[in-house]
Amino acid sequence: MKEIIYFELNNWFCGRDYPDAEPFVSWMNTQNYIPVFGNEKWAKENKLVIVESFVDMSLNYCIAASKKWVEKNCPELLTKYKEFLREEDEEELRGQFGCPFKEYKEENFGVHYATEKEDNGGFLFYSLKD
Repeated sequence: MKEIIYFELNNWFCGRDYPDAEPFVSWMNTQNYIPVFGNEKWAKENKLVIVESFVDMSLNYCIAASKKWVEKNCPELLTKYKEFLREEDEEELRGQFGCPFKEYKEENFGVHYATEKEDNGGFLFYSLKD
């Protein structure tokens, strides 16, 4: 298995857009309006590369983490909840809504924001602001 794990979670519907299990339920809790994946300090402390985007009325997270972090913090992602994993291919890795993942490297640890843009043909896509 690869050393970097890419996964995607959305805070819209528990059980469909993120696993209906801990720690995911606590992580996606929007009681304070921002799931833990939107917390810059937490992301850096955990050495995560997170790309946040708005999809309709929900927050979507494309997350890159070390395999070691996933095994320690949410091991069922590798066994029971594989549908949230995203695989690299020859193209730029993007989530189910078209949001890009950012490369897993130290200078990218933290939260990055992708915004919807429109190309010359009127097609919508997500672009990272840096």
